[in-house]
Amino acid sequence: MSALLDRSQKTVVTTTAQESEQARQLALRLESDQTANATLALKNVAGQPVEAPVELTALLRRVVEIIGRGGTVTIGSLPKELTTTTAAKMLGVSRPTLMQLIQKNELPAHKVGSHTRVLTEDVHSYRAARTATRQSGLNELRALEDELGLD
Repeated sequence: MSALLDRSQKTVVTTTAQESEQARQLALRLESDQTANATLALKNVAGQPVEAPVELTALLRRVVEIIGRGGTVTIGSLPKELTTTTAAKMLGVSRPTLMQLIQKNELPAHKVGSHTRVLTEDVHSYRAARTATRQSGLNELRALEDELGLD
C-alpha cells in the first residue's frame, strides 16, 4: 500500500512495486490517447463517473507517468502570498536579487506592514517568462550555429 507522509505543507507519496506497475500500465494506455482535449473520468462513491477538467487530466497523467517509472511524487502547497525569502528560493536567486527585481518592477510585490510580499502566481509567471526567454535565446544561438555551419 502506498504511504502518505506529511512533512510541513508537503505530502510525499511513495508506492509499492504493484502500484508502480499498475501506474505504468495505465500510463501506457493513456499514452495512446494524448489528444489536447482528452480527459479522465473517475468514479465517485456512488459509482457515477466524474470527469476531470483537461488541465487536471494533464497533471494526473504526469503523476501516473512518474509513479509508473518508480518515482516518488511530492505534493506541496504554497500560500497565496510569499515572503521574499521563499520567493527568492523558488526562483533560485538571492533575496537581494529578488528585491532588485521588485524595485525594477520586473516582479510585482506589495507591502504588508513593513514587510514585502509577492503573490505565488506572480512568481510562477515570472519563472515561466524567464524560462521562455532563456529557451528563445538558446534557439537563436542554435540557429546562428547552424547558419555558420559550426558544430
